[in-house]
Amino acid sequence: MPEGDTLRRAAEVLTPVLEGQIVTDLWFKKLRGYRPRVGDTIHSVEAVGKYLLIEFDRKLVLHTHLGMTGSWRVAPLDRARPRDPKLRILIETAAGRALCFAAPDISTHISGSGTAPADRLGPDLSNDDVDVDEVLARSRRRASEATTLAELLLDQQVAAGVGNVFKSEALFVAGLHPFTLVNEVTDEQLAKLWSIAHRQLVVNRDKPYRSTTGPGSPDRTHVYGRHHFACLRCDNAVAFSAAGERTARSTYWCPSCQPVAR
Repeated sequence: MPEGDTLRRAAEVLTPVLEGQIVTDLWFKKLRGYRPRVGDTIHSVEAVGKYLLIEFDRKLVLHTHLGMTGSWRVAPLDRARPRDPKLRILIETAAGRALCFAAPDISTHISGSGTAPADRLGPDLSNDDVDVDEVLARSRRRASEATTLAELLLDQQVAAGVGNVFKSEALFVAGLHPFTLVNEVTDEQLAKLWSIAHRQLVVNRDKPYRSTTGPGSPDRTHVYGRHHFACLRCDNAVAFSAAGERTARSTYWCPSCQPVAR
């Protein structure tokens, strides 16, 4: 599923086809906001958290959020256009064709207006340099008495880029139970958790596949997607909470390596 690292790779793939190019054709399905035009120049392609931003003339920025199953792809111009009901965006330039599929949210906003979803995001954890102190301060401001660590990690206004995979994986490496309340952990524990998530996102930016277990491991994740399988560290069975049971998203953890806080 798309997370901050996925969006970074998408931006890298799209940049040669779009950035600095003139639009020769384009098509949108269910676009909210002003439409870019044929003849516009594309000034930049950027990933910010879990959003991909494409800036056209007149400071018009196309925002796409890929949700659970969305994707961006590129194709040569001599290939037939896809007849796919999931196609949401088609942009052509002299350098090629960019295609967006199954994105649940596409909209345009004027750069700097403060109206775009990306304008409300916290620091992007997939950047090389992240102000962890700022993320920590946002964590304390945003968390209520009932907010769990699992919920906090997915709050993009605290820090951008973490999705369901990195949520479970960062909590495992930090040794923290996912349903521990934010106000029950120290600033040092919270800073360590965010630093781990930052490191995992940066390491995965340039990989063709996502891995949090390190080089040489046959397994790509510690706990995510491993319900009932043995924990790679202690051999206990990995636990699982389905979406809607305790939080809005599903969660994986090791009961031994991530004990409930006492």
